[in-house]
This record gives sequence, C-alpha cells and structure tokens, in this order.
Amino acid sequence: MVKKAEKDEQGQVDTGGGAYVGGNVEVGGGTFVGRDQIRVGDVSGTGVAIGAGAQATVTQGVAGDTITQVFVSVYEKIEARPEDPDVDKEEITETVQKIEQEAARGEEANPNKIARWFKTLGTMAPDILEVAAACLANPVTGVATVVRKIAQKAQQEAAAATP
Repeated sequence: MVKKAEKDEQGQVDTGGGAYVGGNVEVGGGTFVGRDQIRVGDVSGTGVAIGAGAQATVTQGVAGDTITQVFVSVYEKIEARPEDPDVDKEEITETVQKIEQEAARGEEANPNKIARWFKTLGTMAPDILEVAAACLANPVTGVATVVRKIAQKAQQEAAAATP
C-alpha cells in the first residue's frame, strides 16, 4: 500500500518513511532512490556492485590477447610450411582465422562451424590441424568447453588417420 505524502498543520511532511522532494524534480537520466531501493552503479556485464564508488566488470568469452597469443604458434607453423601445389598458405590461414575468431566468442561460439573448419583444415593441412587443436585444447585459452572438446576430437581423429 502506498501512502501519499501529506503536510500537517505545522507544515511537516509525513511520507510514511518514503522520500519527499518539494517542487519540481529533474532526474536527468539518473535514478531517484528512496526508501527500500538499492542503487547499483557502474556495472558491466552481469556483475554486481553495491555502494559508493563500487564497480563490477564481467568479461565473457575469451580475452582477445589470450587467443591471439595462443594462435601465434599456428601462424608460425603455416609460414614455415613448405609450398604445397595443392593448398595455398593463404587458404590455410583463412581457415585458421575463422576457427580463431569463432573460438574467441567463448560460450557463444558455434561448435558446428568450428567442427566443419577443423575437418577442412584436416583435409588441407593435417599438421596445422594438430597445432590448432592443441592450442584450443589448452584450458589456458579460456575457450568454451565444447570448443575444447571439438579441438581434442579433431586432434584424436587426425592422429588416428595418420599411418
């Protein structure tokens, strides 16, 4: 039940414990806080911050630097690879870039795309598949569990296919 603020004979205001502001109020895009409301500020993602000057930040997915650092060895391996008349290094690089970009999406990564690109990579360059799968299988990358499992499976399938 909401009680309306009323002035008594002496001009005192009884709000029943709520906030009262006389005159016109302009919030200006902020929040006017009164009584039982908790104001939470400076929150990014799904974190919680309570109190003066409190801040919370939640990062989902993989930190861009982490995934980039992990894939450096993959790109170095591509560059060191001898020329192959059947597969251009650019084609291998493009496929690896797709895997890297999708894996960087973390939990939002599409496992079907990654699995398809791993199969393509396994056909074009099994040696590069092995390095890329090993990179993503490493928990340090912070990629989603499903992506790590796909990478591990691709690595196992490549190892089994090697005579």
